[in-house]
Amino acid sequence: MKPSEELERFLNFLRTAESLLTQAESGQQEAEAETQDILHALELESHTYHEMAALSRKLAQVRQDRRRDKDTVAQLTPVVEWAHANEGTVRSLQRLLGELRKTEKSIQNRVYTPKTDVLKEEQS
Repeated sequence: MKPSEELERFLNFLRTAESLLTQAESGQQEAEAETQDILHALELESHTYHEMAALSRKLAQVRQDRRRDKDTVAQLTPVVEWAHANEGTVRSLQRLLGELRKTEKSIQNRVYTPKTDVLKEEQS
C-alpha cells in the first residue's frame, strides 16, 4: 500500500470518528429510553407469561445494543477529543497527504529525457 493510502485511511478515520460517536451516543440514549419503557410496562401493566417472556427478550436485546453503543462511545471519545485539540496537526497531515500524492504521481509518470546524443551514437 502506498504511503498516501495509509495516511488517507487515518485521516478518513478521524473524519468519520465524530459522526460515528454522535450516532453511538444517540443509540445509547435511545436504548436507555427503550429500557425505561420496557421496565415501566413490566411494573405498571399486567402481562401473560408469554408477553413477559417476550418483554424479557426485548429488554435483553435493548441492553446489548446499549452496551455496544456505550463501548463505541468510550472508544471514540478520546479520538474525537484528540482531533479537536490537534486541529492544526490534522490540517498539516492533510497537506502532507497532498504532497505525498503529488510525489507518487510524479514518480508514476516519470520519463527521462536524454540530455546528450550519446545514446543515439550507440544505436548507430
